[in-house]
Amino acid sequence: MRDFDKQLERYMDELKNVRCPYSEAELDREIRNVVWNILMADKEEAVKPKPAKRKSLWPAVAAAATLAAIIIPTALFFNKPSGDIARVDVDGQRLYFACNNGCSPECTLEAFKNIVE
Repeated sequence: MRDFDKQLERYMDELKNVRCPYSEAELDREIRNVVWNILMADKEEAVKPKPAKRKSLWPAVAAAATLAAIIIPTALFFNKPSGDIARVDVDGQRLYFACNNGCSPECTLEAFKNIVE
């Protein structure tokens, strides 16, 4: 234990003899700089404006969903194809013809006959 006390005493003597690497003027400048930064940080926190509140997007999303729920079924209901199911007689046989893009049974059957022949 005495050896530890001697080493500790020697170390403390070395620390007393070690000088700060800054000169007196540099040390004063660094101290003023630190004090100034601490003071300015306190003022900046006091003056710092509060962050603006973010507006919620939920009202816009809800409005868009409501419009989509109204417009899509309405568009599907009123934009039905004008062609109905038609009965067509071809060479003595009765066929049912349905078209969803406004085509005529006669033109379609002629095109089909040309492909088959």
